[in-house]
Amino acid sequence: MTSSKFDPEIETLIGAALYDMERVGVNPALLQVDAETGGLENRFVKQAVVSYCKAQFGYDNSEASRFENAYTRIVIDLLNSSENIAAIAKEVADAESVDDGSEPLVGEPAVPDGE
Repeated sequence: MTSSKFDPEIETLIGAALYDMERVGVNPALLQVDAETGGLENRFVKQAVVSYCKAQFGYDNSEASRFENAYTRIVIDLLNSSENIAAIAKEVADAESVDDGSEPLVGEPAVPDGE
């Protein structure tokens, strides 16, 4: 597009795509914006955003369902990617390593103080 007339709508769609991916479980670390270029770091995420925008942009879009399906497939692939799984596993491990003095989880053995 050569006009900036639709920039606010496109920016809203980009934000909605990123929010939707995070909402369904794509790790936020994969949704980062490159500070230097201002673009998305992960090319697969970038393609998902493009597909989302193409599906949602405008009112008379005969290709909307094709782009919606592409977006869904990409998000599923992102969710199952080793990058996403590793990032989630790291978050879980980090959370478990923090000893906040709380009671053990159900099924977790309680260790008395001093042992």
